[in-house]
Amino acid sequence: MNPIAVISRVEARGIARRRWSLAVMVIGAAIIIAGAVVAAGRGGLAAEDTMRSWTAAVYLVAGLVLAATLGASTVNRDADGGWVGMQVVTGTPRVTVVLGRIVGRLLILVAVFVIWIAVAAICSAAIGQGGDGALFVHGLAMLENMILVLTAAALCSVALGPVASGIVAIFFYVSCLSLVNLMAAVNDEVIGTAWSGLITTLYLIFPRAITSPMLSEMQARDAAGVAGAQLEINTNIVIVPAASWLTVLWTLAWCVLLAVSAALTFRRRAIS
Repeated sequence: MNPIAVISRVEARGIARRRWSLAVMVIGAAIIIAGAVVAAGRGGLAAEDTMRSWTAAVYLVAGLVLAATLGASTVNRDADGGWVGMQVVTGTPRVTVVLGRIVGRLLILVAVFVIWIAVAAICSAAIGQGGDGALFVHGLAMLENMILVLTAAALCSVALGPVASGIVAIFFYVSCLSLVNLMAAVNDEVIGTAWSGLITTLYLIFPRAITSPMLSEMQARDAAGVAGAQLEINTNIVIVPAASWLTVLWTLAWCVLLAVSAALTFRRRAIS
């Protein structure tokens, strides 16, 4: 069997047994259900917005906690505790060990999001909104965003402690989101030309946070809640468009780059 598959399976099983990961999953699902209960007492667009905004908040807030925590413990804690060293002394290359550990953590992230998306679909159907395809697409978009956070935290974990790695990864995601917002402002011509060139250059180089069609529409109406406040720059309301397929692929490529970089960088790290 492929060594990466073996290590990732062991990692995923170990993390699945930890109470904190189960707690994040359960709390997220409970909030989605609570949002459905509140939405059921409303009608029309208000009910739809409530269900979507509560679910989107879970994907963002709980998703960030989960992704940052998973990625931040990829190397540092177990390397210092000796577990990574035990994996390496079996003859498995360091690159393989780190990639396996990252894949194992990605499996947990995907599993939790699949559960949340399924709960949201069931709740939407229960309150008469059908499966809500737009909310389903938003869940996939946020999953990609959280994969970006996890891989960034994994790279940081080679050199930084767990807390610092998680914080840096979250700020990295916020920076990517800010670039998307600023680029939308540049396209709407509400930012001066002195800054537009720099913003465009950074936008083309760095990964981009994924904005779903649902979030773009709700943000424009200031109905997204915690998931996305209405963007106002220089007293102008800026519409952040939904991400293109090019943006989706570009950010996925960055996720792969970050994961590979973490594995390659670990080759020079001392193991306790």
